[in-house]
Amino acid sequence: MRLRRHPLSALALLACLAVPGALAFARTADQPWPSSVDAAQFAEQAAAVQEEMKPGGRFGAIGAADRSEVERNLGVVQKLFDERGAASRMNNREQVQLANAQEKINALLTGNDDERLICTLEQRSGTHFKTKICQTARQRREVTRQSQEGYQRQLMQGGPSQTVGD
Repeated sequence: MRLRRHPLSALALLACLAVPGALAFARTADQPWPSSVDAAQFAEQAAAVQEEMKPGGRFGAIGAADRSEVERNLGVVQKLFDERGAASRMNNREQVQLANAQEKINALLTGNDDERLICTLEQRSGTHFKTKICQTARQRREVTRQSQEGYQRQLMQGGPSQTVGD
């Protein structure tokens, strides 16, 4: 996976390092929505994004449907911070929700959905432990496409799901 750098403030860097797996992915400098660390930082970021979505702002040309989706995801993030106060107090499921909402906001505002990170909690084979897996939308589509092509190829060649001579 290709990671890009984002100049994080000392507070954000420290918070991400202090919380294992807590939104510690890097972002580009042009991303309007860096990973929030606490409720106060989120409030500042949300106000700035909402101001920039007004006509004449950096994101003033965003469509009504995208604007509504940004507002919906801002609500998801607000709810998480209302409940926990900071990313460091969120459990894995909540951190995944936070990361996905923030990535969706980034993708909508920058018009770059293929580079949006999507995180999931996946159970590893043979264990009850779940691991946080983050991939871009493009990577997820490619894995799905390759899996479907492999399955189709196996069916066409008379793989294990078909018996020879039928």
